[in-house]
Amino acid sequence: MPGGGSRVPRPRRRQGPGNTRAAARPAMDRAREDRRLLDLAADRGFDRDAAASCLAHLLEVHGEDDMGSVTVESCGDDFLASLALNDMMMKSVPNGGVAMESCRTVREADSLGRRAHADSEAFDFPSNDSYFDMGVGIDNLHNNSSSMERQVQPGNSRTQSHSLVKSTVNRGANRYESITPTSNGQSFRSLLYEACMPATDNQDCITVMPTGGGNSLCQLPTTLHPGITVVVCPLLSLIQDQIVALTNKFATPAAFLSSQQTPAQASAVLQELTSGKPSFKLLYVTPERIAADYAFVEILRGLDQRGLLARFVVDEAHCVSQWGHDFCPDYLVLGCIKHNFPRVPIMALTAASTEFVCEDVLPALRIPNAVILERSFDRPNHNYRVIIKTQTAQRQLGDLLKKHFMNKSGIVYCLSNNECADIAKFLREKYTIKCARYHAGLTDCQRASVQKKWHSGELKVICTTMAFGMGINKPDVRFVIHNTMPKSIESYYQESARAGRDDLQAHCIVLYQKKDFNRIVCTLRNMDNFNDVSFRDAMEQAKKMQSYCEMKAECRRQVLLEHFGEQYDRQRCRDGPSPCDNCLKT
Repeated sequence: MPGGGSRVPRPRRRQGPGNTRAAARPAMDRAREDRRLLDLAADRGFDRDAAASCLAHLLEVHGEDDMGSVTVESCGDDFLASLALNDMMMKSVPNGGVAMESCRTVREADSLGRRAHADSEAFDFPSNDSYFDMGVGIDNLHNNSSSMERQVQPGNSRTQSHSLVKSTVNRGANRYESITPTSNGQSFRSLLYEACMPATDNQDCITVMPTGGGNSLCQLPTTLHPGITVVVCPLLSLIQDQIVALTNKFATPAAFLSSQQTPAQASAVLQELTSGKPSFKLLYVTPERIAADYAFVEILRGLDQRGLLARFVVDEAHCVSQWGHDFCPDYLVLGCIKHNFPRVPIMALTAASTEFVCEDVLPALRIPNAVILERSFDRPNHNYRVIIKTQTAQRQLGDLLKKHFMNKSGIVYCLSNNECADIAKFLREKYTIKCARYHAGLTDCQRASVQKKWHSGELKVICTTMAFGMGINKPDVRFVIHNTMPKSIESYYQESARAGRDDLQAHCIVLYQKKDFNRIVCTLRNMDNFNDVSFRDAMEQAKKMQSYCEMKAECRRQVLLEHFGEQYDRQRCRDGPSPCDNCLKT
C-alpha cells in the first residue's frame, strides 16, 4: 500500500440469501436421492420403513465425505440386494433379530470396486501375463484323450475316472459289436457302452455324465430293436441339433413334433406313427407334448399295443429337480410315462446331478430301481481360474481376449441381455473381435443365425446369457469366460463344460467382484417364480459360488468335483495337464 503501511483486512461479508442456498444445496440433493432410493425400494415391493432403516445404515457406513456417492445410479442395485438379503434373514431369524450384514455387503462391494488393485493383492491372484507364462498358455495344448477314456472297471468307487456307482449290467460283447457297425465305425466311450446295455436288456437306467460326454449316443440302441424310441428334450434347438448329429454321423432316421411345425408337417409325422412300420427310429418331443396332448398319448398307446414302442429317453433329466439350476416345471409331469406305459423302459440322461438331484429324478420319473451309471465329472483338460475385476472391467476383458485368445473360438457368459449387448458392441468396436450377442430377447431366427455363424467360424466369440447352453456341441471352444459370477456351481460347471470337447486344453475363467453377488440377488428376486423358499435355496447356491470365487488356496477342481459328491485328490490337479490357478501357486 502507499506509504508502506500494512494491508487493512476486509470486513467479512455477511451471509446473504444466496450463500444460504449454496450451503443448503447438498442437503437438498441428499434428501432427493434418499426419496429416489426409497421409491425404488417401494416399487420393488420392499417395506418402506425397512428400506429407510437400511438406507440410514448405508449412509452411516459411507460417512459424510462419501455420502454423495449413495445414489440410485451408483448403488441402486446394491441397495436392493441389501434389502433382499435383509428380508430373507428377517424371515429366517426368530423375533426379527437380524444384523445388518447386507448393508455391510454393499460397503464391501463399493470398497472393492474403488480399490481393485488392493483386492488383487488380498486374494493373491497371479497377473494375466504371469499366469499364462506358467505353462498353461493356450498354445500349450495337451491331448488328454487317453486319460479321459479309461476303461470302466466294475465295482470301482467314483474316485476313479469313468467308474460305475451301481451296475447290474450283463456286458455281452456280442451286443456291443452289433452296435458298432450302425455307428459308422465311431468308437463308443467306455461308459457309453455300459449305458447301452440296460437299454438292450429293457431295463430302466439313469446315466450321469459330464456335459460333452456323449449322452446323445446312448440313444443308439434304438437301432437294435424294432419300434420307436421317444426322446423328451426341454428345448427345440437341442432337438434339432441332436437330429442333425444322429442323422449325419450315424444314419439313424429321426423325426420330431413341435409347435413350430406346420399342420401338414405334424400330420405327416403322426401318420407315420399309425402306420404298420414307421420310417424313423427316433421321435423327439418336448415334455408338454407328453403331458397335455392326449391324442398323442393315445397314438403312443397304439404303438405299445403293436409292440412298436421300444423305450422312452428323458434327456437333461436334472430339469425335473426343483433343486437343479435348469429346473423345468413341465418335467414334473413326466412321471405319467411310467404310469401310462409301465412295461416300456425309461433311460434318463443327465450331465449335472448332485446326489440330491438324483434323489429327485428317480422318484419323479417313477423308476426307483433303475440302474445308475456315473462317470467322473473331472475334465482334466479344463484350466480353472478366477480373476478379480478392475475398475475398467470391459477393457480388462478385451485385453485378455486380445492377448491370449485372439481368433480362438469361445463364449463370454453375461448376467443380463443388456450386458450381452454392451460387451459384444465394445469388443467389436474397440478390439475388432468377431463377436455377437445371443440371448432370449432375440428372435428364433436371429439366434439361429448367430449360432450358425459361430459354428462355422465366421464369428469367434458369442456374448450370451444362460439361454445359450443345452445341446451346444462345438469341439474347438478354447475358452469360456464368465463376465459376471454365475448363479450356482451347477450353472458354472455346465456352462464351462462347453469348452474343450476335443480334449485339448481349454480355459474356464471367472471375472469376479463382490458386487456381482448383489446383482445376482436382485436378479433372483425379480424372477417370475420368486417365492421365499426358492429365493432362499437360490441364495445358498449363489453363496457357494461366491465362496468358490474367493478361495485363495483351495483347489478349484477339487471343490467342483466334491460338490457333485466325487472324492478327488488335489495332487492330481497339480500333476495334471491343466492345474487350476491355486494349484499353480502351491
